[in-house]
Amino acid sequence: MVKYEIDLLVRGSLSEDEAFSSIKELIDLIKKEKNFKQDNWGNRLMAYRIKKETNAYYYIFTFESDKTENIEEFRRLANINDKVLRCLIINITKSYGYNASVNPKKIAKAEIAHKKYLKYQEEWKQKNSITSASSILDINSLVEEEDVIENE
Repeated sequence: MVKYEIDLLVRGSLSEDEAFSSIKELIDLIKKEKNFKQDNWGNRLMAYRIKKETNAYYYIFTFESDKTENIEEFRRLANINDKVLRCLIINITKSYGYNASVNPKKIAKAEIAHKKYLKYQEEWKQKNSITSASSILDINSLVEEEDVIENE
């Protein structure tokens, strides 16, 4: 089973009943899925305008499903609906976040990347220390030449 989260923004210029009835068809598509949970955050001020709207009703849906057809149909209907400002569908079980921290392949890949980073960092330090040491020698030789010239 794949866990999904859907974030839906509906026009804030509508009343709460109109906003909910406009997405009722969308909700019916995913309501039958396992562990369905719906959060209504209400009408909130958005950070920036979307389609000339400054407020939106926020709806968050979480559920588990194996059917991608329902997700694709949800996305299609949400894009057609004029009252829906944004629709974000997130696959929570992808290999990031917590799942990446317990996945042995991801852990091994991260360890290899860390070793490469440490190796590069050590090479960079050696390169810069040699460069700085040679520049110090160059500066000392210049100072010695100036002393010789002044003494003559």
